[in-house]
Amino acid sequence: MDYNLYYYDSILDAVVMKDKEDNELVIECDKANAQVVFDEPEDEGYLVRLARKEPASYVSYALKPDGLQGYVDAMNVFN
Repeated sequence: MDYNLYYYDSILDAVVMKDKEDNELVIECDKANAQVVFDEPEDEGYLVRLARKEPASYVSYALKPDGLQGYVDAMNVFN
């Protein structure tokens, strides 16, 4: 499937992807984020910001093994 619309749904706390036929794939952020080990509790803010401002990037990381963990680790190095 070729998804062409990505957006964050604040009610579901999920990133939703839609294709041309209006089929949806939903990634629940709380479940995806639960797989990440945070050095500091506020580090989860990196993923919240990513999901809200760049939902396509969030999906890209979430679908890779250790993708979200790698993103958080990289943000900790840069900050």
